[in-house]
Amino acid sequence: MVDKELELGKRGIIPRLPLPFLLVFPSLLVLGLVILYPLLSSSILSLFHYELTKPNEITFNLLGNYNQMIKDSTFWLAFKNTIIFTVSSVVISLAIGLIVAIALDQLPDRLASLRGVVLVPWIIPGVIVGFLFMLIFDVEVGIANVILYQIGVLKKFLPWLMDEQLAMVAVIVANIWNQVPFYILMFTAGLKAIPIDVKEAAIVEGATRWQEFVYVTLPYLRGIMVITSLLMVIRNFNNFPIIYTMTGGGPVFSTTTLVIYIYRLAFEQFNIGYASAVGIVWCLVLLLLSSIYVKMLYKQI
Repeated sequence: MVDKELELGKRGIIPRLPLPFLLVFPSLLVLGLVILYPLLSSSILSLFHYELTKPNEITFNLLGNYNQMIKDSTFWLAFKNTIIFTVSSVVISLAIGLIVAIALDQLPDRLASLRGVVLVPWIIPGVIVGFLFMLIFDVEVGIANVILYQIGVLKKFLPWLMDEQLAMVAVIVANIWNQVPFYILMFTAGLKAIPIDVKEAAIVEGATRWQEFVYVTLPYLRGIMVITSLLMVIRNFNNFPIIYTMTGGGPVFSTTTLVIYIYRLAFEQFNIGYASAVGIVWCLVLLLLSSIYVKMLYKQI
């Protein structure tokens, strides 16, 4: 039977598929089922008024959900919260990660094990991080209040997770703690790639530590900064477990990001049509960020 199929393939009766395509096809099939099908389904549902509690009242409204989105103040608040959460997390994490990576690069070999310790927060699941910082920022027994009160920064314990302004600060701090090790890892690798003779030449020319950092270290790390930042922007745009575990998007909507808002629309209000429309807009923003990431990556290559 196998010999007959090979013979038919040689005669051109059965098309011969290239080996790379055959190897990649299973992965493409899985991606199609996991990503493409839900994306197409959401695109179609976004054109309908569809509530799970009213399955017999599905109506086609074309761009009605998108028109509603433009007038939806909660959507724009969620979009603003997403930008604040993402930009703050990325900028602060990048700065801390760079400083810690440079400090670790100066450590003697006998203390090299500390580099592994600082990476621990990166491997902790987001849900665990959320529960951990929910306890840290607890109004009564949270260690954040205790420490700040003891050193005189606070005159009374603050309700971090119940205050509309402080809640966003708390979730950003938790997120920064979780993702700083990623920057440390990337920057440490970048620092090791800087040629020693370039540093030595700068020292011979009389450059100070600051001048060496600005004119030697930063130029070599610029590519890593761009790539890692874009990657973390995409990740933070999708960040669900930390925020939902700590605040559930509250109080009110003060920490509701787009991903939290979509979850509330779909699984709390059961408004599948409108949730799909918001999801499509969210997906388009991520697609734009991903395209920028790919272009930057190719430039570095």
